[in-house]
Amino acid sequence: HFNTDSLICDCNLKWVLQWARNASVRIAEETVCAYPSALHGLSLYNLKENQLICAGPLELPLFELIPSQRQVVFHGDRLPFQCTATYVDSSTQVHWYHGGRLVQTDEERGVFVEDSIIHDCCLITRELILSSIDIDASGDWECLVKNSYGNSTKHVEIVVLETAAPYCPAERVINNKGDFRWPKTLAGITAYQPCLQYSFNSVALHKGAEEAKAWRKCNRTGRWDEENYSECPYSQEITQVLHAFSQMHINLTTVLEFSRQLTAYTRGASLFADKMDVIYLAYIMEKLIVFVDEVEDIGDALIEIASNMMLVDDHVLWMAQKEDKACTRIVRCVEQIANQILTSKTQVISKVSRNIALEAFMIKPSSFTGMTCTAYQKISANSDKSVTPDLGRWEANHNPDLYLNFKCNTGNLDGSLVNSSTRNAVAVASVHLPQSVFSQSSAWQSVDNSTCKLQFIVFRNGKLFPSTGNSSNLADDGKRRTVATPAVFAKIDGCSFGNLTSPLTIGLRHFARGVDPIAAFWDFDLLDGHGGWWGEGCHIISSAGNITTIQSTHFSNFAVLMDFKTVLSFPQYPGEFLHPVVYACTAVMLLCLFASIITYIVHHSRKGWHMLLNFCFHTALTFAVFAGGINRIKYPIICQAVGIVLHYSTLSTMLWIGVTARNIYKQVTKKPQPCQNSDQPSYPKQPLLRYGIL
Repeated sequence: HFNTDSLICDCNLKWVLQWARNASVRIAEETVCAYPSALHGLSLYNLKENQLICAGPLELPLFELIPSQRQVVFHGDRLPFQCTATYVDSSTQVHWYHGGRLVQTDEERGVFVEDSIIHDCCLITRELILSSIDIDASGDWECLVKNSYGNSTKHVEIVVLETAAPYCPAERVINNKGDFRWPKTLAGITAYQPCLQYSFNSVALHKGAEEAKAWRKCNRTGRWDEENYSECPYSQEITQVLHAFSQMHINLTTVLEFSRQLTAYTRGASLFADKMDVIYLAYIMEKLIVFVDEVEDIGDALIEIASNMMLVDDHVLWMAQKEDKACTRIVRCVEQIANQILTSKTQVISKVSRNIALEAFMIKPSSFTGMTCTAYQKISANSDKSVTPDLGRWEANHNPDLYLNFKCNTGNLDGSLVNSSTRNAVAVASVHLPQSVFSQSSAWQSVDNSTCKLQFIVFRNGKLFPSTGNSSNLADDGKRRTVATPAVFAKIDGCSFGNLTSPLTIGLRHFARGVDPIAAFWDFDLLDGHGGWWGEGCHIISSAGNITTIQSTHFSNFAVLMDFKTVLSFPQYPGEFLHPVVYACTAVMLLCLFASIITYIVHHSRKGWHMLLNFCFHTALTFAVFAGGINRIKYPIICQAVGIVLHYSTLSTMLWIGVTARNIYKQVTKKPQPCQNSDQPSYPKQPLLRYGIL
């Protein structure tokens, strides 16, 4: 009987079985194996010799490092380490490593690696002594035990501080993982905070979230440096749900139901406030696009999802584009839909949504006669016709009647928007592709019978094209200009030719007033792949009212950019009342003016009072009529009356100011008159102005 808690049953015990058999010695049943794990708990007596092998991973009954926890020490301190492990066989060795390099004795640096000591052929120990620690000693120190089975390691971290080490200040950090309050931390230390838990956390999404931690490193200069919150769940339920969507496995069986759920969820995209919401949606759309040609309704779902993403706040889209090119990825997915669906069996596709419309055709260059496609927005019965310039700002909600729709006609028709609107719908964009786009191109002549894929896409506005750069060389001129029209995409796939000899003609309706317009296309390659608006090959050919017509010699996404910052944007109706400060100041002014009139009448003679009284009266009239009537624009008669009174009162006020100034000047420059011998005093001339209010 030689039972022990650390009995290793390997090839080194074969002799025991042979000896017991030859000497007729019975090994007690209590003698059980502890290692390897495959033989754990089995009686040695019942084992066969072929089960006792020296192979497999290294399993040590004892392997300890003293000290084993992170050590925080000061420069110049002494720190000893001891590594002890089970001595398996003569091949067992112990080595120390720092930063992946073998550590050897270096007296100049105060590093001493002692020789290994074997205790009773059972344990092996090797010491490491750092007699005078310097800054270079920071980091992980590893004890490696190896033998014929393999190797095993344990490590300990050393943090070396200066004698007068600074501190990182206490700081509060709020991000999409929650609200973290980092305490005052000594330089060189990594601080840890447990992840925040939320009532809507899903156990399935965050298994083991209770052990998850965020960390932040305080560098040696006393400044917060690296940080990591990746293990923590998102603080917003929307982001957690979208993250869960992105982690789901999709196949042909589940993709349709998955896309429907995602479409329904993104209808609330106006509430998305985190850039990760947009990034996850872009990732999910890239997963869905591969099923477009196999599941019919996936294309509709992708258009609807992309349309919903245009409800997200501009700044959130900008951050997502800057972080991971999310908007570019969404647009690319929309552009791929037609290319995957159009086949010999499916010649035409049409997709509509509230913010995006798509129309695509299979065409033969040899029989192409030109095509004009116009995007319409229906006008609801209770809408005001006067707001048509602001169609790009409209939200179509979920009413299919207010979705963007394409209407296409073949032939070399005029693609102008001026006369395209109807009583119940307004044209927001049009694209005209002339017949000569093929007839004058030599590249397609060798494939006369081939078919091409022609597609048009209209985006209600430019929200999916945020410019992350700030260069004056781009069409937006350092963000001075912004997109003022819908964005229109036109492209032909399957036919190879360069720049068009006959340009595309694109009509665009402005949804806001601006100055300094420029035609541009979206170049996905600019700004390191983040994209930007570029004006090469595009130019404006006409502009009438709120409609601009442009031409381009290549295919891309087109829009008109304008400067809105230098344009005063007045609301169409200022409202029932002005700001309360206007009324308060007007009341104070009227009190002061009437106080002047009353005190002058009481304390001065009637001679010469006409100037002050007329001035005060007409000034008070101007203030009162302006405050009470300037925004009365609903009724033309009242508006005209207010204008007439204001015109009269302001002119009269200026008149009396001029008269007063003239009299003051005469009094100042008046010379004394010589005394007259006549007994009758002379009176000044009496002007007609003193007899009434003008």
